[in-house]
Amino acid sequence: YSKPKLRFEMVKGIRDYNVITSFERILRDLIEIEIVLDNLDDIPAGSIVLIDGNLYGRLTHLMNELQLSGWYHLPLELMDSLQKLFAECEKRGIMLVGVSKFSKTRVLTTALLRPRYPNMADPDYLDVGILYNWKRGETGYTTPLMLGDYAIAKEIKQLESEPEKYRERYFDHIGSDKREWATQVISNIPYSPAIVMFHMTPQGDAQPLRVDIPASCLGIRKKITDVRPFEFVESAKVTEVAQQLTSDFGGRDVYNALLYIVDREVRLGGKTVDSVYKSVLGKELGFPIEYDRSTRRFNN
Repeated sequence: YSKPKLRFEMVKGIRDYNVITSFERILRDLIEIEIVLDNLDDIPAGSIVLIDGNLYGRLTHLMNELQLSGWYHLPLELMDSLQKLFAECEKRGIMLVGVSKFSKTRVLTTALLRPRYPNMADPDYLDVGILYNWKRGETGYTTPLMLGDYAIAKEIKQLESEPEKYRERYFDHIGSDKREWATQVISNIPYSPAIVMFHMTPQGDAQPLRVDIPASCLGIRKKITDVRPFEFVESAKVTEVAQQLTSDFGGRDVYNALLYIVDREVRLGGKTVDSVYKSVLGKELGFPIEYDRSTRRFNN
């Protein structure tokens, strides 16, 4: 499905590198979700839709406004689109799957150690570290773990009972015309589907992948607020997805053939931007676009 979608945004010079990288990442994620929403009518029931990256983090790790004038609301725009996509996929019988090439999460390690160390919140090992140390050379996938309020345990009560106060505290620069919408998006977070997460190694020498699936796509009705903070689910729930991802595996450099092809289709290299789009944008804006000295030096 290839309905064209172009979004061009201009922002004033930003000195804070973290702000501009966050802006680019959130906007890129938002466009990816919007493309899926735009094409839902063309996707048959029973299809698997792949998203590059994890789903849980996009829903729970952007709980503060973006420190960029005019864009304070952008994290909530991404959350809103995700909530709509989860609902539509459940209604239409579409399996939504997020695939990450590398994950720094420790949630599986925490869950495994929880019976012996109930207060441990930040274990030394990453999940992938455990797999490297104890399952190196083996293929398969971990027992799926359903994530609820794991990442937002401290905020969950206020999100449920006082979403407006949460907005006033963490999204206080949002314009008056967006405040009611922002409060609604925030109040919906606890009632979004819990996310089922597992790691899989499709080939013996491959880097473990992280896979995220909304619980609702697996026939599990639990919301984020229903799972405190996580719980294991039956491995059989994700067998079909694991088999599909294994068949799509293309080697160490191509962790998913379908996502790899799409990435090659949409990625713009620096030479293409400079030789084609730079002059087109300059013509549309009515003035030439010139790089600053540091960018020219870097490019040369």
